[in-house]
Amino acid sequence: MDDMKEEVPNTIVTKLSADVMIDILSRFPVKTILSFRCVCKTWLRIISDKDFANPHLSRSPPGILIKALPEGGISSIFHLFQIHEETGKTFKVERMEFVPETNLPATANIELMNSCNGLLCLSGGEFRNVIHVCNPILCEHIEIQVDDRKTCLYGNYFALGCSATGNQYKVLWTFYQNDRHRCPKAEIYAIKTGHWRSVGNGFSIGRLDFNTSLHGCIHWARYETSLECICSFDFESEQFKRLPAPPICDGNLDGFIRLGVLKDCLSVTVRKWDAPYEIHVWVMNEYGVQESWSKQILFKPDYHHFISYEPLILLRRGKILILLDGELVVCYNIEKIRSWGRIIKSENMEDTHAIAYNPSFVSLHHIAAGEEQVLR
Repeated sequence: MDDMKEEVPNTIVTKLSADVMIDILSRFPVKTILSFRCVCKTWLRIISDKDFANPHLSRSPPGILIKALPEGGISSIFHLFQIHEETGKTFKVERMEFVPETNLPATANIELMNSCNGLLCLSGGEFRNVIHVCNPILCEHIEIQVDDRKTCLYGNYFALGCSATGNQYKVLWTFYQNDRHRCPKAEIYAIKTGHWRSVGNGFSIGRLDFNTSLHGCIHWARYETSLECICSFDFESEQFKRLPAPPICDGNLDGFIRLGVLKDCLSVTVRKWDAPYEIHVWVMNEYGVQESWSKQILFKPDYHHFISYEPLILLRRGKILILLDGELVVCYNIEKIRSWGRIIKSENMEDTHAIAYNPSFVSLHHIAAGEEQVLR
């Protein structure tokens, strides 16, 4: 293939500096950039360089990754929908499909845990004793083994994160040692080191919502009918922390609470028993400061025959993407209080799971050089 990648003729494009070329190429959609790698050796080298990943990631449009298990199937297929906002009032959706043995590990029914900077954290193996860190865009993944003696423990949950400095990717594992001693334990796996180590007692993750990564931390909520607190784990200091909750702890919540990130701020979406069709979105404008919580969005979806409403991504011009019953994504215009169109519909699927996902060119060959093998 390298023989086919001839250098392009000496033109004004080839005379541009590497920094300028990175700035230009990183602005294109993922599919276009992938095709650019076949243009010439120079472009292949620029796109494959580790300095290309961050500029592209900062411009990567918001995306939704849906894991779907087809009816009667054993292999999961991931569907990526990227939202490209146009200069006018419209936007387009670019779709990609990730399949086992090509973009994903060749493991039946892998469980999607979370994502970080375009990398996926997947749980697999017969007893969920193998963690896969994967970049489906580059068709790369590594395997991390989990102690077989601990895989039968209670409340296992894994999450991938990156330190605030961006120098280290890590996998967090929370679990209970038995069903009576309700004190969750935690271990951390720093990629490149090849081993797990204890970080002591922590908080059980339970679930991660659509996108809760912010300032090198992941966030999740502890709640029943009231929001008790917001938990976080800092991948830089490797410490668990509690953040103040918004002033909605009135015992009237119906169990629907979702954390997310809207406009680079932590957000909490809630619904109450006495108003099941009203969606309240609170935003922490100053990270860690309780007084900075403000209720910025209140809307009443007109899809009353659905059970759950999950705000996913806040777009420009007052539009928000909403996941209905875990299978249908619609665009809702907050300012005009009406639905603006159907975006995604999962059909003929037995099981679906969706997370926020921005595809990237972060290569495991760069961040996991110490691992035994980067499979491609």
